[in-house]
Parts: sequence; structure tokens; C-alpha cells
Amino acid sequence: MGNGWLRSEWLKQIAVAVAYVLVYEAAHPFSHTQFSIVVALRLALLLFLPYRYWLAVLIADAVPNFLVVYPCLDQFGAMWVAWRAIPPIAFVMPIAWICRERFAIFPATNMVNIKALLACVLASALTYAASAMTAITLAYGKPGNLAPTPTLAIAYFIGFYFAMLAIVPWVLIVVFEYRAGQFREKLKHALESRLLLEGMTIMLPATALLAMVSHRHNSDDLQLTVMMMFLPVVWITLRHGWRATAFGSTIAIVCAVLVLPSESQNANLAVVQTELFLALSLTSLYALGARISSQSMEGRTHLDESQITREQARQSYLQGEQRMRHTAQSLEYVAGTLHVTFGRLLQNMRRIHPHIENESYYKQALTAQDQVYRLAESLHPLAWRERGLPAALQETIGQALGEAGIAYDCSIKGRGFTRMQSAVLAAAYRAACEAVVYVASRVACSSVRLTVRGGETNGSRWVFVAVEDATNESSVVRAIQAAADRRRLATKLGAMGFEMDELRSHVRLFDGELHQRNVQGRTRVTMLLHDPKQKEQRHERASASVRLWVR
Repeated sequence: MGNGWLRSEWLKQIAVAVAYVLVYEAAHPFSHTQFSIVVALRLALLLFLPYRYWLAVLIADAVPNFLVVYPCLDQFGAMWVAWRAIPPIAFVMPIAWICRERFAIFPATNMVNIKALLACVLASALTYAASAMTAITLAYGKPGNLAPTPTLAIAYFIGFYFAMLAIVPWVLIVVFEYRAGQFREKLKHALESRLLLEGMTIMLPATALLAMVSHRHNSDDLQLTVMMMFLPVVWITLRHGWRATAFGSTIAIVCAVLVLPSESQNANLAVVQTELFLALSLTSLYALGARISSQSMEGRTHLDESQITREQARQSYLQGEQRMRHTAQSLEYVAGTLHVTFGRLLQNMRRIHPHIENESYYKQALTAQDQVYRLAESLHPLAWRERGLPAALQETIGQALGEAGIAYDCSIKGRGFTRMQSAVLAAAYRAACEAVVYVASRVACSSVRLTVRGGETNGSRWVFVAVEDATNESSVVRAIQAAADRRRLATKLGAMGFEMDELRSHVRLFDGELHQRNVQGRTRVTMLLHDPKQKEQRHERASASVRLWVR
């Protein structure tokens, strides 16, 4: 068993080393002073590769590097070969370790500390630039070699920094976003994202146009247009955060590298200043994008917490409705039992006292039974339990208004009632009852019109409730006579007598809106309630691609 594990570990070490050599050989022809892909891949590899594979990578980096350096022994001397024979990846290994262990570049799963990442990139670029300038200094004086000037040092630094700034964030995104078995889904979400659409249709053409303009003009215009390449990156960063910065800065850096001359042959101070300005601007945009993404994540977290709180409130609301339904059923059973018990009691009393007047007792029994039935009806109407919400809206509310001397008209339209959650239907009924009680509280109210419409828009189901009254001054006297029945209207409908602010809070529990208008003496209350289940599913799909947190 131990030999098998050891053999497997050695195979993994060899596989990592071979893979590194293959990637090195593939990327080396495309690396140059202004954009060294190899150094960026080295840093990205060290940030994610487990420490047990670092020795294998170090050896894999030393072998091809020595094979390139050793033939230059006669040209540049033994000191240069000895320095250049050191594997370049060895220079950034301490930096990567410090950033991973001391600065917590990855403080948690799927979270990256952008400040630590930028510091790591900056330190690595400075280290590579110092190594390159040391090699140039050791070879100085040989035929055809460059002079070790400060301008050349800055040029080397910017070249390494550009490459890391353009490539390392993409490696982070790929590593954190990849999930086994979800590649197609992730790719589909990426292709459908607004970031890619706006980047390819607006940001990329704008940057490419600036690059074409700078390529056709003199050096002064060239520097100005290259400096302006960060403007499209600013626009897309403000819209989408740090991922947009990674997307835009890569395009800007590649365009700048293609347009600007190579400093390895001619270290032009003006060109170096232009590149330095662009590097500083893109670094600042990374910090800005990280802040925007962090705020977006915090807002999404608060939204999720709010959704959870609302869902809990909706569940409690539904449980309360179910309790009232069960209580109403129990009360109806009690009313029936009460009627039978009183009937038997009166029969027994008649046998004992044949001449007793039991009519008054019988009326009291009927009154008690009726009160219990009315209490059960106010808690949860029988029509609702037996024939659904439309019956409760038409019959229960209509009966209560008729007893109060108010005409009633109910119109139910649309579709989708049967597929909505029970809590939404219950909330629509309670909201309708509250609005009816509110508009009927006016003495001059002579009729009430209720309109209920259900529908579905873009996969989201909703229910619309409108209550409107009509006034008639001639019916004021009749309303005063039926004042007692009007005062009992809220009790009959099981309403709490909400004011508009309280009713608006009730509606917002289901992501709804309430509006009240007074037009020509009429009061109109409109309410729109959404099926929260459908909205939450769409929210989950919208935020499913957001996995990488920044701070």
C-alpha cells in the first residue's frame, strides 16, 4: 500500500513537471520584453499549485532555462550564465508564499483579496525587472548588449507588470468558476452575460479604434491615444466591477503593446512614461472595480437576507391562515355540537317541566349557534374552503356588504389563480377585505366595485386587486340607519381595519405595490401582488454566475 501511494505521488510530480515544460515551450515564442506571458503564467501557477509540487516546477523551469542560457557562455561570460541559470520561478516563489500565507490573498473559498493580489503582481514584476537588469549589468560591455539605464529598467518592469496584470486575473476567474460537470452551463452563462455583450460591442471596438488612430499618427498623438485607452475600461468597470476591469485592461494592454515600439531596442523615455501612466491607471481601476464588486456583493447579500426574512414572514403568514382555517372548521363543528346539545337539553327540560316556556331558550340557542358560525365565517369563509377564492370574493364579501346596505359588484378575470401559492391567494383576499372596509367606512359610500385579475408576465405570476367605491349623497340617511351593520363590516370579513400605510406593508410582503387615488369624489385602491416563488427563482438564476468575491 505504501509503495503504491509513493508511486502515485511520483507520477503526479512527473506529470506536473512535464505539463509545465509543455506550457513553457508553447508560451515562450509569444513572450517578449513588453508582454512576457511566461512570467505571468509562473505567478499564476504558484498562487494555486500546492506546495508539494513546487520542487517539481522548480526543476522543470531550470532545465529548459539552462538549455537556453548555456549556449551563450562564450558571448556573455560565465558570470552572466551563472546568474541566468537560476530558474526564474525561484525569484517569485518567496513572494507567492508570503502572499498566500501572510497577506491572505485567498481569505476564504471563492474569495480573493484584490489588494494582496495587486501587491503580489507589483512585487513579482519588480523582482523580475531587477533580475533582468542584473543580467544586463553582468553582460554590459559585450558586443551588441544594452546599457543598464533606469529607463530600460522601468521598461522591463512595465512589460512584466502588463503581462501579469492581463493574465493572472483570468486564471483566478477560471480556477474559481470551474465546477466539474458544469462547464457547459458556465460557458452558456458567460456568453449570455451583459459584460461580454457590452465588452465586445462597445468596449473592444472603441479600444481598437484608438489603437488604429495611434498607429497612423506621430509620436505625440500616439502617446495621447494610448493614454486614452483606459477610458473605455473606466466605463465598463463602473458598470460591471472588477471582472470588467480584467476584461477591459487585457484588451487595452494588448492594443498598447501592439502599437508602442519595443523598449528592448530603443528605451524611449516618452514611451515609458505613456506605459507607466497606463499601468497606473489600470491598477487604480482594479482597485475601483474591486470596490464596486464588493459593494455589489454586499448589496446582493442584503437582498438575499431580505428575501430570506420575507420568505420566513410569508411562511408564518401562511401558517397563520392555515390555523385560522382549522379554527374555523373546529368552530363550525362546535356550533353543530352546540345545536344538538341545546336541542337535547330542551327536550329533557320539557319532560321534566311540560308547561315550561322554552321558546326563549331555543332562540338563545339559535343566537349562540349563529354567533359561532359568524365567528368561523370571519376567520375563514366556508365558500373559500369549499369553492375557492372566487366564491369567497363574490359571496362572502357581497353578503357582508348587502347586510350593510351597500351595493356590490365583483369582476374576476385573467388566469393563473390555481397555480399561485396559497399564501398569495390568501393575501389577495385579506387585502381585498381590508380595502373594502376602508372605502366602505365613508358615510356617503353607496356601492363598491371589486376587480381581481390574475396573470403571468415573463414567467412571473401576479394578481391585481382594485377596489372602488361610488358615493350617493341621497343614501346618507340610509347609511346612518345601517351604521351598526357598517361598523360590524370589519368583524364580518375578518379585517383588521388597516390604514393605507399598514395595508401597503401587507402588500409589500409579497413584493407588491399599493396606490390610492381620489377622483371625482371616488376612492380607488389598487394593489399588485407577485408570486414570490417565481421571482426568487429568477433572482437565483441571475446571481448563479457570481461566485468570486472580492474585498
